[in-house]
Amino acid sequence: MASFLRLAVLGVVGASLVGLASAATYAKQDRATLRALDKITGRSVDITVKVGEPVVFGTLNVELKACFQTPPEEVPESAAFLKISSLRPVSQEQAEAAPAAAAAGTQPVLFSGWMYASSPGLSALEHPVYDIWVIRCTAPAPVKLPDRVIVPLDDAPLYDDVPAGMSESDAPPVVEDDIPID
Repeated sequence: MASFLRLAVLGVVGASLVGLASAATYAKQDRATLRALDKITGRSVDITVKVGEPVVFGTLNVELKACFQTPPEEVPESAAFLKISSLRPVSQEQAEAAPAAAAAGTQPVLFSGWMYASSPGLSALEHPVYDIWVIRCTAPAPVKLPDRVIVPLDDAPLYDDVPAGMSESDAPPVVEDDIPID
């Protein structure tokens, strides 16, 4: 009985360690790439949405609240919290279901929740004309510095027409307008 109990405890501890090892770590990003589909025309467009800056697609107002992406060394997964509202009622039933929202001039919310890139059907927008799903979360590209910056070490004055770090001999030749052309 004691050996069976030890075996059970070791099994539970081992399973929990495996579960911890496979848990994904997410990094918070400030923008998401969404794919939007117009079901009537068949046109799909990739939309980049920044956190807190709503984007309009057709009659939908899409707002990104948060976006998380797994690092490249893990299984790829993106999770975005989206709030999608309609700029006008989708159907008569919706207008009747939310008369207070229509009277107040607020936009009826069609979707508010998490969307996952690996499972677009898990929590999807239900709309007769449009589909929207998450592709990936990204951060803005870092600012690229110039490859090499030359800083003058002496105290010589810099001329306005010569960039910093260049001597007058490195500057392009001056073209004079009074030279006759043959």
